[in-house]
Amino acid sequence: MCRAREAVYTRKYSGESLCEQCLRKSIINKVRKTIGKLKLLERDDKIIFISLGREVDEPAFQVLENIESNFPEVSLKMLKLESPVEYSEVPYIVRKHDRQSAKIVLPLFLDDLVAIFFRYCDTGSPDLLLRRGRLVIAGEERKNVVSPYVEVISRELGVAWGVKVAENPYLKLAWELEDDTPGALYNIYHSYEKII
Repeated sequence: MCRAREAVYTRKYSGESLCEQCLRKSIINKVRKTIGKLKLLERDDKIIFISLGREVDEPAFQVLENIESNFPEVSLKMLKLESPVEYSEVPYIVRKHDRQSAKIVLPLFLDDLVAIFFRYCDTGSPDLLLRRGRLVIAGEERKNVVSPYVEVISRELGVAWGVKVAENPYLKLAWELEDDTPGALYNIYHSYEKII
């Protein structure tokens, strides 16, 4: 975008080559737009960011912290989980920390959303889904449990902040699909939002 610095990442789906600074700025803008478009957070929310024990969680928190720094009435805290969490464990963790007075933010990305959908198709278990940035546990939408990262690919965040991204069979499948057909994750996401 800026052409002043060396590109560190090329978005095959759009053809954009971005330097680290422009990639970070683009990710922050995507998250900010998602928050507004899906009405995920309010100006006076008490937010608990629950880390899922992945390296990308810390930069995801920094992105949210950057956005919410414009709203001094927002309370933002991070709850760090030491070991990586499997998708099947997320409902338990949410139930354990769910407080009606607080909004829970989970670092689940576009590729996570697609991987969770693949997991649902494979196992038939609807224990965990995302709908319009909100967590759905066993068919029940949790309005106070959100992910503003649903339009960000975790690999982009990993490159921008120099951290490893999590791996599991469903994520690998999502990445292979995106590598073979750039833009596939976004196409699945937009179709998924119409179906779910």
